[in-house]
Amino acid sequence: MNILRDRLNPETFVITRQQLAKYLKIDPSRVWRWEKWKHVLWVHIQCMGGYFISYRQLEQWVAACCTLIRACREAKVLKLVWSAIEREVDRYTKEAFNRLSEIHAQQQAYLRRHLSR
Repeated sequence: MNILRDRLNPETFVITRQQLAKYLKIDPSRVWRWEKWKHVLWVHIQCMGGYFISYRQLEQWVAACCTLIRACREAKVLKLVWSAIEREVDRYTKEAFNRLSEIHAQQQAYLRRHLSR
């Protein structure tokens, strides 16, 4: 069971041509089309063909993970979510993982303050 995939739904992500082009570092006109698949995003790029992008590389996924972490109201649930993120650490950019780590630390501190009362 993948905790993150069960709680986050990439089908709800709004993905634009400009976002994909920025991520791929190409001109937006080269992005011909894209399809949301269950575990990856498939992008057809002019002169390159099909290209797969992990949802975890997209800002929408990182933002959704931040929201999920902040929504944890029990230390046990937070630990479960964080463990799932750590198991997939190699799928995230360094910057994204650092951001998630910061949000995790903040939520841990919040729960410690409010659960110790």
